Amino acid sequence: MHDQHKPLNVLVVDDHDIVRLGVRQVLDRLSQPCNIREAASLREALDLLQQAPVDLMMLDLGLGDDFALGALPRLRAAAPAARILVLTSMPEDLYAERCLRAGADGFVVKSALSATLLDAVQTVLGGQIWVSVDQREALLRRATGRGGAVADRPELSARELDVLRLVAAGRSTREIAEHLNRSVKTVETHKQSLKLKLDAETPAMLVRKAIAFLGEGG
Repeated sequence: MHDQHKPLNVLVVDDHDIVRLGVRQVLDRLSQPCNIREAASLREALDLLQQAPVDLMMLDLGLGDDFALGALPRLRAAAPAARILVLTSMPEDLYAERCLRAGADGFVVKSALSATLLDAVQTVLGGQIWVSVDQREALLRRATGRGGAVADRPELSARELDVLRLVAAGRSTREIAEHLNRSVKTVETHKQSLKLKLDAETPAMLVRKAIAFLGEGG
């Protein structure tokens, strides 16, 4: 738990300047002063963590070509005393529990109110875990065996199915982006979501899972 009489050392990791600015404005509302540093990539974040310790890390999952979920154990190891709050636009029901298991202390979606973000910051600094009320209920139900049966086949959105079909056809990320008239980053986000839903750890495994999924009537 952080000593409220000392300045709070914060690292904000997000590849969008306007988001980092918004986080600064929220942190200005804390009752203690903050020393805030910023990173736009995982490499910058790890470099800054080597230079000085932090009390709080605000982390986006999508950082350009990087996907921070897989890097959470490294960030945790680099800053073992820090509280890590994931702040992302990615869906909470799909990523929150995975982030907590990987080393995060809380999960907030970017669409949340600034008051919610401030509450989340104060909660994790107080040594507790933060997720939304709905997600907390889902976690408790799973922990007590009341979450219901897990479907054999995960539900995929229409866009995810479009991407999955092109992955099964052996198309590259750039080819999929051009075909669907979407950005490469958007396609990568869909592919990361598909990897989680289909339990595919590598691109090659995702291709195999995609072929199997679609062959079963997807």
